[in-house]
Amino acid sequence: MSSPTGRRLQTLAILQSNPGISAGRLAERLSVTERTARRDVEHLRELGYRIDAEAGRFGGYTLSSGTASPPLVLDADESLAVALGLHSSVGVGGLAPAAVTALAKLTEAMPARLRGRFEAVAAAETVDGDEARSADAGVLVALALACRAGEGVRLRHRRRSDEPGRARDVQPAQLVRSGGRWYLVGNERGTDRWQAYALDRISEVRPLGTRFKAPPPPHDAAAFVAEGLAHGWRHSVRVRVYLSGDEVRKMVRPSVGSITDEGDDCILSLGADDLDWAARWLVYLNVDFDVLEPAELIDRLHALGTWVAARYR
Repeated sequence: MSSPTGRRLQTLAILQSNPGISAGRLAERLSVTERTARRDVEHLRELGYRIDAEAGRFGGYTLSSGTASPPLVLDADESLAVALGLHSSVGVGGLAPAAVTALAKLTEAMPARLRGRFEAVAAAETVDGDEARSADAGVLVALALACRAGEGVRLRHRRRSDEPGRARDVQPAQLVRSGGRWYLVGNERGTDRWQAYALDRISEVRPLGTRFKAPPPPHDAAAFVAEGLAHGWRHSVRVRVYLSGDEVRKMVRPSVGSITDEGDDCILSLGADDLDWAARWLVYLNVDFDVLEPAELIDRLHALGTWVAARYR
């Protein structure tokens, strides 16, 4: 920043993040002489900022509480972190109004070069859940911007954690956060269906500057992801639960299974790659149920009961 005002704002930012910084180091960070750095500190003191100075070889400047509150100055990565944190708080009881207004104020206050990152991340939908998985911030921002611009991307996606993945050209529609994990709802070029890509399995994203021809996107991206998480498995499991659908919904997240009301009972549908896991999970629910499909699940439940009875006879 070449102007005195811009340089002094930068001085405040440096003092905020580097308490005890020496005058020489401050001057080096500002690319000015040490005399200019000291003069800028004096000017800030005249404006009401309390900047304490400790003399000596290991002394330096520290910004403390004073009559004026220093502005909060964030770099690009810090701005993104604040946006993600505020957006995550939208779904937390009691914090939603404050999070929404704070995010709006920060977005308006950001320079144009950073505002797009805020708006793109704020457009992502959130589904309640837990068990967070890490997504690369650069991948998240690039896909959020692509969704907002309706621009196709080339991404490298792996289906398993032990493979390098392959490049795919994808038309993005929406980012969704479910169970603490980020997903992209996208249509791979040349196919007629939409699918959910887990962002922690995407290693790189390159905007292509064009829009691909794609079928109409899902009307509800969050529901689409939840449905895929519940049923995109090798085995389709359906059981009749002798409880109301409302009671079962308190125990089963949408990303795990779907519930269909049938009078006083309900049908619970879910997917599983391992029927032994499905048997254990259903028993864990501690509800009365009958298996509708697959028939093999009955055998697994019987084997589980036999093992437990023998083990704890």
